[in-house]
Amino acid sequence: MPTRSWRRAGAALLTLAGAAALAFAAFDRAGEFALIERPWEASALNWAALLGLAGAVLTPRSGLAAGLIALAAAWAALVISRLGEVPNLVLVGAALLALAGLLALAGSLRRRPRRTLLVLALGGSSVALLTVAGIRIHGVYLGPTHPSSPLRPQPVDLVEWAWAGAVTPTSFAVTAQLAEPARAADPSALALVVRAASDGAVVGRFAPARISPAGVARFEAAGLEPGARYRWAVAVDGREDWYRTGTLRTFPVGPAGFTIAFGACASTGSNGQVFDRIREAEPLLFIHTGDFHYADIDANDPAAIRRAYARSLQAPAQQALWLTAPVAYTWDDHDYGGNDADRTTASRDAARSIYREIVPHYPLPFDGPIAQAFTVGRVRVILTDSRSERAPSSAPDGPGKSMLGDVQLAWLFDELLRARDTAALIVWVNSVPWISSSAGGDDWGAYAEERRQIADFIVEHGIRNLVMLSGDAHMLAADSGANNRFAAGGAGPGFPVYHAGALDRRGSVKGGPYSEGARPGGGQFGLLAVDDRGDAIEVTFSGRNWRGEELIRHAVTFAVEP
Repeated sequence: MPTRSWRRAGAALLTLAGAAALAFAAFDRAGEFALIERPWEASALNWAALLGLAGAVLTPRSGLAAGLIALAAAWAALVISRLGEVPNLVLVGAALLALAGLLALAGSLRRRPRRTLLVLALGGSSVALLTVAGIRIHGVYLGPTHPSSPLRPQPVDLVEWAWAGAVTPTSFAVTAQLAEPARAADPSALALVVRAASDGAVVGRFAPARISPAGVARFEAAGLEPGARYRWAVAVDGREDWYRTGTLRTFPVGPAGFTIAFGACASTGSNGQVFDRIREAEPLLFIHTGDFHYADIDANDPAAIRRAYARSLQAPAQQALWLTAPVAYTWDDHDYGGNDADRTTASRDAARSIYREIVPHYPLPFDGPIAQAFTVGRVRVILTDSRSERAPSSAPDGPGKSMLGDVQLAWLFDELLRARDTAALIVWVNSVPWISSSAGGDDWGAYAEERRQIADFIVEHGIRNLVMLSGDAHMLAADSGANNRFAAGGAGPGFPVYHAGALDRRGSVKGGPYSEGARPGGGQFGLLAVDDRGDAIEVTFSGRNWRGEELIRHAVTFAVEP
């Protein structure tokens, strides 16, 4: 066979191999072959694969056209790799396509050098312009919404990331991804060292409660003093981690004043200054109301879910926040599964398992839904799971359609009744918009029958000391309760509803109307100041941006019966 034929056949085969690699990587990322699919990287890779296939088809007729197309597909794959999280197979596909393009161009360069060089120059200029435009467009829709934090990554010593949670007046938990020196150590050599923040005196050394096969350790510190500040660090053979030392204050007992920060929706690995502003506010606790990352993993892939959490936990600004503010966290769709995910998503089991492994959560009453509750002073906080038990939102509404599931709904009712009689204030953390009239959206409007059932229960049992914190919507919003009238006959329940988001995603308004208005945007968070004066408890919501400026405010006072 002539050299020219061999060259064209080789270029065609390399192009096919490269396009197949991109298509396989896209399928691995999205779980299916689709040209419009979340995550966006999967769709982009599929389009690049089709572009490469076009080059393979053209190879026998025009080496110049085939070479340019193959090089364009290779460049597209490299740009996608730069902008998003993609499998390593993408780089292999890009390399094969680039090699195929050069091979296809070899003959054309030799036969018509001037013409080919002109075409290459024009093509190169076009690719450069399109690349810049593509990156700009990506930045507008999917990139950071505000300046990055000046904090830089710290070296890894004993742990790769760590955060604290499950705080009570006398205890707290820490989960940490052990680095190689710690993973290789005998488990008996591992400990969480807790010191008094005032003088650095060691108050306890606590062995790991468990270590997962992936090297994630959970430690549980106990026997502490209420309302006291402590420092903590993971240690091996008595040597404490140099770079990831945390601080926190145990919860108070009885009437107290404190501030809780809350927010939702941050791109995977976000390092925005919003996390610096939250940290500088020195909240007692940070409540994350969902979309901790945007990996959109809708496959039963524990390793992929673990990696997505790690990317955000290791972002410098986020790690600094988690080391100074303990967390309570309930997920939403993008960190549980794909967009608008529900109980049918394939990621359900893996997501539940990895949550239990990675998150320093409070005791979970069920093997299934991630529901939990805890007390701060005289405030009872209830976190519900609005994803892993919900029926698809597209299903017809009615008595059988549930967002929470029967077991979790019964638990919520029980918690509300107990808190009515024992707490001065109830904070219900519900990840999705409650105030909504939509019948088929991704909010409570599509579950109007169950919402009415909950509203009727609250009205019937006289639960008046309740506020709701929500996420999902990329906005700051507040409603006094004026638009919260979903009980039969519009009788209530009338509790205030506060939204805080997006931490680092583009703005959007969902649900409403909201009596105090809505402010869509990225780089936003909320502060909930609680002032318990004994006979009354005042709650003030302050919605802020990454500069620390207050954009929305609402306050309400509840009388507390003796």
